[in-house]
Amino acid sequence: DIYIPKNFFNKAKDGELVVVDVTFWGSDEKKPEGKILESIGNPFDTDNMIKALILREGLSEEFPDDVIAEARQIPTIISEDEIKKRKDLRHLPIITIDGDDAKDLDDAVYVEKLDNGYYKLIVAIADVSHYIPTGSKLDKEAEKRGNSVYLVDRVLPMFPKEISNGICSLNPHEDKLTFSVELLIDPHGRAIDVQTYKSVIKTAHRMTYGNVNKIIAKDPETTEKYSDIVDMLFTMLELSKIIRAIKYNRGSIDFDLPEVKVILDENKKVKYLKNIERGESERIIEDFMIMANEAVAEKLFWLEIPSVYRVHETPDPERVKTLSETLSRFGYRLHSFEDIHPKKFQSIIEDSEARGINMIVHKMILMSLKQARYGVENLGHFGLSSNYYTHFTSPIRRYADLLIHRILNIAIHGYPTKKQFGTLINYLPEVTQHISQTERKAMKVEDESVKIKIVEYMLDKIGDEFKATIVGFNNKKIFFETEEHVECFWDVTTAKNFYEFDENNYVMKDLDTNREFHLGDKMDILIVRSDLQMLEIEVVPTEFCNEYTGRRKEGRF
Repeated sequence: DIYIPKNFFNKAKDGELVVVDVTFWGSDEKKPEGKILESIGNPFDTDNMIKALILREGLSEEFPDDVIAEARQIPTIISEDEIKKRKDLRHLPIITIDGDDAKDLDDAVYVEKLDNGYYKLIVAIADVSHYIPTGSKLDKEAEKRGNSVYLVDRVLPMFPKEISNGICSLNPHEDKLTFSVELLIDPHGRAIDVQTYKSVIKTAHRMTYGNVNKIIAKDPETTEKYSDIVDMLFTMLELSKIIRAIKYNRGSIDFDLPEVKVILDENKKVKYLKNIERGESERIIEDFMIMANEAVAEKLFWLEIPSVYRVHETPDPERVKTLSETLSRFGYRLHSFEDIHPKKFQSIIEDSEARGINMIVHKMILMSLKQARYGVENLGHFGLSSNYYTHFTSPIRRYADLLIHRILNIAIHGYPTKKQFGTLINYLPEVTQHISQTERKAMKVEDESVKIKIVEYMLDKIGDEFKATIVGFNNKKIFFETEEHVECFWDVTTAKNFYEFDENNYVMKDLDTNREFHLGDKMDILIVRSDLQMLEIEVVPTEFCNEYTGRRKEGRF
């Protein structure tokens, strides 16, 4: 509780969600005290909840005036002198491939199959470093933010829209400055030669994943509309499959988890939940970006220049052992806990897919792994089974990529000076720790914003039936995930019978009937409560709905 003196109410009303400045943190005798800075309004209005989420995490939709002013001073026209310094790729039919609603287009691709059967792959990335000098107001603000944050109903960009959607975005038919990686790839998918250079491009089309997938499926109308690049798209598919086979053979884990996208109407209310699945176009871009990131990381590693790496360490043996015990209930066993290879996880995932239990097995494996982070030591990427990995391909929305561009820029002009070397050595450990933290924060608020809207959506679904799968247990609850990937739970203490969680066998037992509930069991469930305050959705198996003794809590649904 925070005590607010009456003269600091700032016209706020009882029950409203407010922003408070704590002026006294309290003592043994007195409560904390503060003053109300702003009244947000109804605490169960989801727009207010997301606004509060942004404030709580110290994020902001707005940029300081001096940062906006600096962005607006950047010339929007590229000088001929600058173009002459770069490799001119404007004659090539380079394209971007992104989601329908993407506005910050920071990567473009071009593929050509050579007469000798080799492939030329060019990955051209927006040259943000050209426009954002180190230490500028724009740079300091981007460093502070660390990354763009994609909430369910808005984007909190790393750069103002003048940069992210304008000057740096690779919009179609416009001259754009880029930093390119050009790879010569043999028919087996090995990079024989890697070149990195500054370039200028003019993208031929702003392609979407949906349209590329239609062309791959040989949709006549879309194929006709983009006839000038159809052959290249099929060459891209051909190369992508070769690259993918190499990744697969070395043991890269393909976490093909279904993703739910919340589709909002003009009033920011949920129209429906859409399951997003990766098609070939999404895989093409993923394969090309991974290959470009690996090539840049390996180049910088062997140049022995201080750099930023995307690190994904080998999982802890204890967590692997726990995972093995859980997976054993599905007939899988991990025989080595100390030197586990990602290929073992991939083989389990593939088998679970054939058995229809891939969703739960995917999640269990994912939860056992360490979180990827940024670091200055090249420790490899376990999930990708990659010896060298970094982030180079998204400098509009990730500060790590901007750092890599700057380091790579030093490398293409020679070796760092003693001063540059010292600056990197001193600066990179601190900044990599910071951007790892901002990434964690972004993931947390992105997930919570989606959950807010899903819980709101389910308010109208109380009493409706859904098909669901058991995905977890604790002492009092069975956790489900619906076919729409909505997470919910059944509180077994509200049931007529008595239940006990058997932790050793990881099952929930009905002590009155000896019935057991197992991970992966599929059931029909009924929504009984959707709670915006607790951000949770409570259900009861349809077969037990007549026995439900739970009490709905006033004002929460």
